[in-house]
Amino acid sequence: MLNAKQLDDIKDLQRLCERTDGIQLKLNDELLKMDNRSELLNYFCHKNDKLVGFLALYGFGSQFEVCGMVHPDYRRQGIFTNLWNEAAASGALNDAESILLNAPRDSNAAARWLKTIRCRLSFSEHEMKWHEDEAQENRRESDISVSYRPFEPEDRGLIVRLYADGFDMSESDVLAMLDEENGTAAHTRRMIVHRGETVGTLVMNYDTAGQSGIFGLVVDPSCRGQGIGRSMLKRIIRSEHERGQEIYIGVETQNENALHLYESCGFRSYAVQDYYKLQL
Repeated sequence: MLNAKQLDDIKDLQRLCERTDGIQLKLNDELLKMDNRSELLNYFCHKNDKLVGFLALYGFGSQFEVCGMVHPDYRRQGIFTNLWNEAAASGALNDAESILLNAPRDSNAAARWLKTIRCRLSFSEHEMKWHEDEAQENRRESDISVSYRPFEPEDRGLIVRLYADGFDMSESDVLAMLDEENGTAAHTRRMIVHRGETVGTLVMNYDTAGQSGIFGLVVDPSCRGQGIGRSMLKRIIRSEHERGQEIYIGVETQNENALHLYESCGFRSYAVQDYYKLQL
C-alpha cells in the first residue's frame, strides 16, 4: 500500500512531466490507491530526497501493464531502464502471459526508451472528452428504452461471456478484473437492461473529483445494431452532465464502430495512448 506522501510525490511528478512534455500520462490513480496493492508493483528512484523516477505494474489476471515516468531534468541517465530491470527481476511478472507497455503517443522520451527493448505496437487507445456543443450538432434521438441496474455477483458469468466476445478477454482475466473492482470504491459497474433483459455492462469511474469516466461498455452481440449502446450513453451523459461532471471515455483505434458512436454522441479525442506488447 502506498502512503499519502508517496501518492502526492507521484502526482506532483506526473503533473510536471505532463506540463513539460504536453502529454497525458495514464497512471491508473485508483489502482495506486488500493489498500491491498503489493509493494512489488511500485518502483521509485529518488535523487536528493526528490522523486525523479517512477514505474508501476498493474496486473489484470495473466496480463500486466507497465506505466511510468522520469523527471525531465534527469532523463538519459538510465533511470527508467534501472527501474524496469528492478521490476523484471522482482518476480512480479513471472506468471504474466502478456506484458503491455503504455506510452503516450506524443512522448518522445517514451519512444526513445521503447527502442531499447524488444516490443511491438499492439493497439492504441483514444482518450475522449464529451463536449456539449459537439453533442448538439449530432442530435439523433433514439426510440430505444434502456435502463441500468447495479452489478450482482450472479452477473459474473454473463460478464465473462460479454468480455470474451467484445474484448477477447479470457475467463480468468475477466474474473480477476471483477475482483479488482470490488476493492476499488471509485469503480461502479452497471448492467444494461433492455425490455427486462440484461444485455450489456459498463463501468463508471469516479476516481477524480468532478470527472466521470466510462469504460468497458459492451452489448450482447445478439442485441447490437439496435441503438442500445447509443441510448445508454445518452442517458449517462445527461445524468452526469446535470451533476456538473466532465465526462470521459476511451476506445481502441481499431474499433471504428465504437469510435464513430462516441463521436456522434459528442466525444472528441484529446490524447492517444499506445500499448506495446513485450516480446517474452
